Amino acid sequence: MNLLKRVPPLNVKRAFVAADKLKLSRRKGTKFLPKLARSQFLSKLSHSKYSTNKLSQKQLDDIVAEGSKGRLKAYNNSNWWLASATINELGVWRQAGGLPSAWTCCSLEQTAAYVKKAIKNNSKRMRARSKRAIPRIMDFADIISSDEYLFPIVFEGGTGTKGRTWCLKKMAGDIDDGSMRAIALVLSGYKTLNIYLGKPKASKRPKLV
Repeated sequence: MNLLKRVPPLNVKRAFVAADKLKLSRRKGTKFLPKLARSQFLSKLSHSKYSTNKLSQKQLDDIVAEGSKGRLKAYNNSNWWLASATINELGVWRQAGGLPSAWTCCSLEQTAAYVKKAIKNNSKRMRARSKRAIPRIMDFADIISSDEYLFPIVFEGGTGTKGRTWCLKKMAGDIDDGSMRAIALVLSGYKTLNIYLGKPKASKRPKLV
C-alpha cells in the first residue's frame, strides 16, 4: 500500500456518513442504492455531501456509532491516511452484503471473481440485494473511484473493527466500509483503489527506567 497523505479522522467520518446517506432510499426506507440515472446519482451525491458537511462532530460521531459503538472507538483510536492499495492487498468484511463467508475470506480480487461468476450464472448463493446493488454501483465506477467521500474505509489488517474475524487468509488491509463499492470497482476493471487507511495509534505505555 502507498500512503499519500495524513488526514484527520473527521474526513473519514464524513466519508462514512456521506456514503451511508447516498445508499438511503427515502421512498422505500431502505439502505441500498436504487436504480438511478447518472444525473440522479450526481444530484443525490451532491445532496449527501452537502448535508453531511453541515453536521457537527457530535452528530457525525452519533451516526458512526449507530449499530456499533466499537466503530467510533476504532476510528478515534487510529491514525488515518489517504492511500492507494492494490486489489490483492485488501479483503472485504466477512460475509459483506450477505455473500457466502468463503467468498469474502480471501483477497478482494478473489471475492470479485466469485461475484462475477455468480452474477453471470444467476447463482442462488448470492443474495438478491447484492446482485442488484453491485451492477448499479458499477454504473458510476468512474465517480466512486475518484470522489474522496466514497473511498473505501480500510484498517490495517487485523486491527480496527476487525471485520474479518475467523478468516484464515490475512490481508494487509481490511475493508470496514465500502466493500460493495470495492467489489464493483474491481468488476469495472480497477486494479488499484484509493482508500482511507487507519493504523492503530501507538500505545502510551510508560517507559521502564
